[in-house]
Amino acid sequence: MKWTRWKALMVAAVAPLWVASAQAEVSELKLMSQYGIGYMQLTVMKAEKLVEKHLAKNGLPSTKVSWATLGAGAAANDALLSGGLHFAAGGTGPALILWDRTRGNVDVRGVAALSSMPNLLVTRNPNIKTIKDFTDKDRIAMAGAGSSVQTTYLQMAVAREFGAENFKKLNPLMVNLTHPEGLRAMLSGSAEIASQFTSPPFQNQALEVPGTRVVLNSYDVMGGANTFLMVWSTNKFRTENPKSYKAMVDALREATDLINANKRKAAEQYVAEGGGKENVDKILAIMNDPQVHYTMAPERLLPYAQFMHQVGTLKNRPASWKDLFFPEVHDLPGS
Repeated sequence: MKWTRWKALMVAAVAPLWVASAQAEVSELKLMSQYGIGYMQLTVMKAEKLVEKHLAKNGLPSTKVSWATLGAGAAANDALLSGGLHFAAGGTGPALILWDRTRGNVDVRGVAALSSMPNLLVTRNPNIKTIKDFTDKDRIAMAGAGSSVQTTYLQMAVAREFGAENFKKLNPLMVNLTHPEGLRAMLSGSAEIASQFTSPPFQNQALEVPGTRVVLNSYDVMGGANTFLMVWSTNKFRTENPKSYKAMVDALREATDLINANKRKAAEQYVAEGGGKENVDKILAIMNDPQVHYTMAPERLLPYAQFMHQVGTLKNRPASWKDLFFPEVHDLPGS
């Protein structure tokens, strides 16, 4: 057999392997976001097509990027486990619950934090001054009631007020509504809902209405700035799709830098994504609040997770915030 013919046969034989290797990663990257300015990195990533940019840099220019909008972290968890998502985004509560339940199997961990900002329990009920004033007739609107980050904030406050054994005392008052739906319900007075535990910009919109005031601030509960939202994924996806995973981390990093360098532009992109119903200057004012941090480094997440373990929400107790996140962010100054 002549050398050229043998070489041609070998090329033909291994070509399918080269193609298979090049196509080993997912052909479509499935992402999501939720409601509110805490997800600003994801808004910027969509507007600037940063994921596509970094996929191309990592040798995956043809990978399709699709986005979904969900209303709560529990729904994100279901989608992630079913394969409907590759990266979930939401409150730390649902993320940590899935971390706890998937240890030893699909191994869900955090990709990065998104933001730290105060979450406020607000009310229009003149009889409610503190959490001690809620009665069995009062209702609290809350996205992802029972598993959301706001659920845990309220449980921490209740545990301090009524004892750790009573941490679920106010759980029966929770009504599961997305942030926009909860705001509408509270301000309209429907279904006896006069209170909402929510986040920016919805709490800011609520406080613009006369008679609405703050009952509880999550930063008071946590003793300072605390990660409110994060992105998480499975180790299976990370291992099988290293280039796609890296592109996502790189896009998150670039989006975080862009926001902190030009908050007005990010606010404009947020308003444009929502159809222009909100005021750019109002969104910018919230983003410029020194208590609002856009950072991939977790803040005060460990004590939050350890409380969840203390009351039995988590079976496993993390010893470090790094236990909760993949190594790509371990160099950040987290807590």
